[in-house]
Amino acid sequence: MRLLKAMQEGERFSSTEENIVEYILSHPAQISEMTTRELAEKTYTSPAAIFRLCQKLGLKGYNEFKIKFTSEVNRTLPCGAHIMRRPITDKDSTSDIIRMLAQLEIEAIEETKNEMDTDQMERIASILDKAAIIDIYAYDQNYSLAQMAVYNFLQVKKTAVAHNSLNSQLCAALVADPSHAAIIISRSGINQRLIRTAKILKKCKVKTILLSVNRETELAGLCDEFLYVANTLEYLDMGGNIFSVGARYYFDVMVSMLLSRHFKDVENFYTEFENYLGHPDDKNRLW
Repeated sequence: MRLLKAMQEGERFSSTEENIVEYILSHPAQISEMTTRELAEKTYTSPAAIFRLCQKLGLKGYNEFKIKFTSEVNRTLPCGAHIMRRPITDKDSTSDIIRMLAQLEIEAIEETKNEMDTDQMERIASILDKAAIIDIYAYDQNYSLAQMAVYNFLQVKKTAVAHNSLNSQLCAALVADPSHAAIIISRSGINQRLIRTAKILKKCKVKTILLSVNRETELAGLCDEFLYVANTLEYLDMGGNIFSVGARYYFDVMVSMLLSRHFKDVENFYTEFENYLGHPDDKNRLW
């Protein structure tokens, strides 16, 4: 019960944070369904104050806080008295699902955004900008994120390749050199295949960026840049969906930064692209 104990150590907090903690401890059954903004309104504070409190408690953000808090509260209650409910259950109507998924995705973006460091993102943009090829390494659900990123990088004139099979990843890493940049997507950060690939990339002096949820892993230690992505623990807590939203947000920011850096060049490129594709009013338009 380390989180509950930490919350009860009032001397650690400012008066604003004490107000937030007091409300949470007085309304444990409501917290699992409250957004950052709703909690801020109830406590007459701000989402930023709630985020700072979560950090002071050693957590990455509000989503992680909700999972840990409700889990600890549940363990202190008698069997069968759990207060936590999954984000989506058989009790939810279509309108409930529409509302809750929107809230989850907004929170995932907010939590991920709060972790973004401007200087780090500038540094990463420079790495990608200088790279002759951007290799993206991912498995399973994350591979679809990699494929989408490849298309978006191409739109800003950056050659990118997504690798998802073990053979492809190992070969791509072995033939890479410092002119490449690598992006690894791993929700857990403990995938042994990706760890082996990262070791090769490090040996080949390839700058590597990791999108994951845990900085304290072997994989994170092998990469040059670590980007925290919002997450929850289990599939039924919509963990995969939340991670995907945060990862897509990072890729969108990266691509947009490259677009901003080379706007005129990309604008000319897109004009030429449309000339080959055909304009909307052309009879011979390909698409």
